[in-house]
Amino acid sequence: MAVTVFFQAKAPSAAKSGGLFKRAAAAALGRAFARGTVNLIYTGDAAIKKLNRQYLKKDRVTDVIAFNLPPAPVPGAALGEIYICLPQARRQGRAMGHSLMTELLVLTVHGALHLAGMDDSTPALRARMNARTARLLKKLRL
Repeated sequence: MAVTVFFQAKAPSAAKSGGLFKRAAAAALGRAFARGTVNLIYTGDAAIKKLNRQYLKKDRVTDVIAFNLPPAPVPGAALGEIYICLPQARRQGRAMGHSLMTELLVLTVHGALHLAGMDDSTPALRARMNARTARLLKKLRL
C-alpha cells in the first residue's frame, strides 16, 4: 500500500512529518488497502467546508472527511482520500491541551479507520473508534 501526503495549507512543522502520517494511516487501514493508494490531504477551513457542504450537506468546517473511491481497474489506483483541516486540528489540539502534531496523527488514524469501514455515528461506536485510535497510536509509539 502506498500513502501519499499532500499539504494544501501551510503547516511547516507538520510537513516534515509525512513519514509519521503515512505509518499511522497504514496501521489503521491494515490489509484491506494493501494493493492500492490512499491520499492524505491536509487542507484549510474553506476547502474542507466546501467538501462538507458538497458531499455531506453540512455547511460547516469539520476536522476530517474520508472518501472511499470506486474500485479502479488499474493496479495501485487510489482507493480512498482523507481530508484533514489543519486550522481545525490546531484549534482542537489547543482545546484538548496537546500539540498540532498529536491532533493531526489522531485525525489521520480516525480518517483511515473510516476508510477501513469503522463508523462513529453513535456514542458507543465513537467510543469504540476512539479506543482503537488510542491503541494504534500507542502501538506505533506516536
